Amino acid sequence: MLLAGACSPRNEGAPEALVDEALQANARQQAAADQAPRAESTLTLETEAGLYSATTGENLPLPGDFPGDVLLPEDVRITSSTRLGPTMSLGAHSPRSLALVFDEFRQAQRAAGWTEAAVQDDATVRVASFDKADRHLEANFVEEAGGGTTLAVTVGPAPD
Repeated sequence: MLLAGACSPRNEGAPEALVDEALQANARQQAAADQAPRAESTLTLETEAGLYSATTGENLPLPGDFPGDVLLPEDVRITSSTRLGPTMSLGAHSPRSLALVFDEFRQAQRAAGWTEAAVQDDATVRVASFDKADRHLEANFVEEAGGGTTLAVTVGPAPD
């Protein structure tokens, strides 16, 4: 009886209306999914240089085996973590200005026993590298257009 009613001449537009409703509901659901925070994503590959692993997300935890003597600003949100053999890298964001984050990072590494090897102090991009025992640490800082600072921190064996 319902089928007969849906197919009767007086309900000719009903199937199209249902399809339109379904398409609109799907579009609303897709828009909500696009605005929702993305879940953590991990990629692992076997390479000639060793196992490569990369994790991205909005606010990742600090990897458990990240060196404790590499000190990050307290307000950073980690957005990526990569590893290739013994080398680890983190991508992060701080809401504070480039100058504050850069100076705080340098001071914290020196206090943790790292020796500053090189500094590039430019207007929008800054780089600092450090050495400690047989390890090397390099950090890049970029001023974001809307405020805040993007950091890229890499620690691994000292270059030969």
